[in-house]
Amino acid sequence: MSGRTRMALIGGFLGAGKTTMINKIAQQFISQKKPVGIITNDQGQLLVDTEFIRVRGIDVEEVPGGCFCCNFPKLIENAERLVGNTAPEYIIAEPVGSCTDLISTVTLPLKKFYGDRFSTAPLIVLIDGPRMMENAFDKDTLGGYLRSHQAEEAEVLVLTKTDLLGEDDIIKMGSKLGEMNPDAEVIRYSAVNDTGFDRIMEIITSDRETHRLPVDIDYDKYADAEAELGWYNGVFIFSSERYDAYEMSMAMLRDLAGKYAANDIAHAKIALTSGSSHTKISLIGNEFSIGGVQGSRFGKGESQLNFNARIVSEPDPLRRSIRETVHKVMKAKNIEYRMKFDDCFSPGRPNPTHRLK
Repeated sequence: MSGRTRMALIGGFLGAGKTTMINKIAQQFISQKKPVGIITNDQGQLLVDTEFIRVRGIDVEEVPGGCFCCNFPKLIENAERLVGNTAPEYIIAEPVGSCTDLISTVTLPLKKFYGDRFSTAPLIVLIDGPRMMENAFDKDTLGGYLRSHQAEEAEVLVLTKTDLLGEDDIIKMGSKLGEMNPDAEVIRYSAVNDTGFDRIMEIITSDRETHRLPVDIDYDKYADAEAELGWYNGVFIFSSERYDAYEMSMAMLRDLAGKYAANDIAHAKIALTSGSSHTKISLIGNEFSIGGVQGSRFGKGESQLNFNARIVSEPDPLRRSIRETVHKVMKAKNIEYRMKFDDCFSPGRPNPTHRLK
């Protein structure tokens, strides 16, 4: 390590499983008594994922309001804050799910300008196995172009959710990734049975540093792909003697799913936090998943609902849809609530701080 903090970027499109994997990595380091820090990132503010990590006692910083590439000084500021506060051996950084061109805008600047302080691991990109089976990497679509570039610039490709795929499909998807990016190592991974996890940890803890050169990208297509999505972040406060956090989250996500085509739902996440519980449940396409439950599934007393959604939609209609969904479910449960924060937008054109070749 040569006295430098090891930094690993784990990228991949929305819903690929980044936060779940990063939490697992952090818990592994904690069990080994190795200090670790995490930096989350999003176009918006008040993230479900940051809260998900924080309530588990992990040292976490957040870069809101734009991707790492466009807020590079903030990334460095947060990394140095973590180093100053807890001196982690490892920092795991999670870029915005719609972000790409990370080699030229993040890893190369880290290596060139801050190589004396940080050892930068090879760029790891997660590939959602089921979404890949659904032809989500078709370059003729905006989303497919962005996903494909993420895969093409990776140094390590992790095919996720392999427990949901048959062996023949895993082999087929692995071969396709090998064709897209012959220089990358491809790892099959499942958060359910930990397949491939040890190899991912080996790469992060090794002395191997990023060495990949940038992959050409059409910034007009990249900008259009990001702007295709509406990004909603909202926080609601309520109080109840007792409620089922799992059932409440599922009711809201099911209602939202009924308003959009499955292919248009890149990712929607709800976190419910009370004094006795914390739950996170996600919707990707038409598939629901439990991101984590801490404490009881039943909440009580003063509680907070964090709602994040990334959906193909204009911002204003998306905001109305989610407000209507929250109101409908709360009214059915006879729960009074108030909106603490509510924002919805489409990302602007990426404007990186650095872009090295």
